[in-house]
Amino acid sequence: MIQSPRWWVALSGGADSVALLYALAAYRDTATAPPIHAIHVNHGLHPDASDWSDLCQRHADALNIPLHIRVCDIEPSGRGVEADARRERYQAFESVLGDGDILFTAHHADDMVETVLLRLLRGAGPRGLSGIPRERACGRGRLFRPFLSTPSATLKAAVEAAGLEYVTDPSNLEVQQDRNYLRQVVLPVIAERWPGYRETVQRAANLQAMAQERLSSLPLVREETLMGEPALAVDPTVDPSVLAAQIHQWLGESDTDAPDQRRLMELARQALTAGADRLPEVAWGGECLRVWNGWIVRVNEPGPHAALPAELVVGESAEGPWGQLRWEPAEQGPALLAGTRLKCISTGDLQLLTPPNRPQKPINKWLQEMRIPPWWRRHLPVFEVENNPVWLLPVGPLAGLAASTDALTEAGLKPVWRVSASV
Repeated sequence: MIQSPRWWVALSGGADSVALLYALAAYRDTATAPPIHAIHVNHGLHPDASDWSDLCQRHADALNIPLHIRVCDIEPSGRGVEADARRERYQAFESVLGDGDILFTAHHADDMVETVLLRLLRGAGPRGLSGIPRERACGRGRLFRPFLSTPSATLKAAVEAAGLEYVTDPSNLEVQQDRNYLRQVVLPVIAERWPGYRETVQRAANLQAMAQERLSSLPLVREETLMGEPALAVDPTVDPSVLAAQIHQWLGESDTDAPDQRRLMELARQALTAGADRLPEVAWGGECLRVWNGWIVRVNEPGPHAALPAELVVGESAEGPWGQLRWEPAEQGPALLAGTRLKCISTGDLQLLTPPNRPQKPINKWLQEMRIPPWWRRHLPVFEVENNPVWLLPVGPLAGLAASTDALTEAGLKPVWRVSASV
């Protein structure tokens, strides 16, 4: 952990995350630690949301910690505002993490207990009942939760004793939400009869985690589409029940709840029997698994806001709902000259495509041969110079680049497109 390039703190402004920020800053001041950055996500769901961002900025400034503020527009998925906000929040986290970075979040013992009980009431198995994992992969880095054994009251008391200002979100008192009802109504009653319930539930969760570790030993072949979508290779020799268990295990690696057992089994059955021209899928809670090319793909569905800006300049990075565009020196092969102005269209605007040293064909034929998922084939960015297609993202140069002498160079730049987690 000490060798990580950067530490990130998820800073909401609540007492828990403020305690985490100051704890890591104190560690930095007394020991060798990587540079610390903080990230705050403003969902805009409360009238005081901007004030909360300002408070986070003041705390970060006081500790000389750079703060990155992301403003998110929540897109309803049918799972409810809380789940949608969580999805947007983690997409923002993943977008800033570099290779090997560590993100710290302030989940505490009460969060763990609430999660276990909610999953118990929903009929979860060992993975769900093991609660919140202490660490897991997150984007290009890892997520770590150091406070999972610490009660919320302890963190709040520490912040108040230090005289630190923090946010109190009034929505936490609204008992219409299941978690809030559990926290405000159910758990106080449990605490009267079983005051040590936190430790007991955590002990049970640890036992479930041990059981899940023994169960999670199925062989998995992990793949990735050219668009960066995670995928699981389908073994055609297994039974549907085994494939369903593999899918469940695979989703658990990214802390993603699986669909219900009936739909999971149906997807597994279709994955083993459907013809190559079919794309069986299951969608639930903002997630989608789709069968394609012998894989089960965790789909990142391109939407109407997936398009890159209409005009770009070689060498100038850009960022938007569609993801991030940066430029790298080309070690070999044709490249683009820095400063060249590009027009950006999409593959849906073209009928024909000509890769370097290859014949011209209908664009869908080429994209199929390039193993581009069907749902992406009309949405890939194409760079043009003087109406001449010169580069296809994320594949590489096109034949038109050789004819564009003003843009072509052997020691230039190549574009690298990192697709947003939900475009």
